[in-house]
Amino acid sequence: MASKTQKTEKIRARKARANKTNIKTNLKRLVRNLEVLERISASQQ
Repeated sequence: MASKTQKTEKIRARKARANKTNIKTNLKRLVRNLEVLERISASQQ
């Protein structure tokens, strides 16, 4: 059985990793924001 220190290290490493769901959601949001900004800049020119 793993020691308490090893368990703690694994838990901290897991919590430090980025959440895949959050990464995908953030990417979609950033893409939408970029599209809006491009439309705004195109309409102002």
